[in-house]
Amino acid sequence: MDIIDKFLHSKWLAKATKCIKTPGAMTKLGLSAGIYIKKNGLKSVSEHLTLMTNYVKDVASGRYKGYNKTHLTLIVAAILYVVSPLDIIPDFLIVAGLVDDAAIIAWAFNEMSKELSKYKEAIDKAQGSEKAESSKAVK
Repeated sequence: MDIIDKFLHSKWLAKATKCIKTPGAMTKLGLSAGIYIKKNGLKSVSEHLTLMTNYVKDVASGRYKGYNKTHLTLIVAAILYVVSPLDIIPDFLIVAGLVDDAAIIAWAFNEMSKELSKYKEAIDKAQGSEKAESSKAVK
């Protein structure tokens, strides 16, 4: 059984389901993930993890409402996995402990790429609208 199968058949999805019921827990998760984004062993997936973390924070804050609950659950589960020091390969095993984290993030990003693209488009569009509104106010 590989890392992805172990991930999908473990406690992470149940933990994610519980987490998404509480916006405060999702916000806290986003803050915790921010620390992990900077880890050397995760540089190859740092952009993916950043986008996934922003997605979770924007859902939690209500800024992004067009999400799919199943996709949100998988993304939250992947982030929970990464921030947990006791996952399939514990992080205290310096190199190996981050390899599984990077694999889970890369897998989740690929699986949720359409959802994350939809999110990015919506946020970019909202930011464009905000800029247009602020430039109108300046004139």
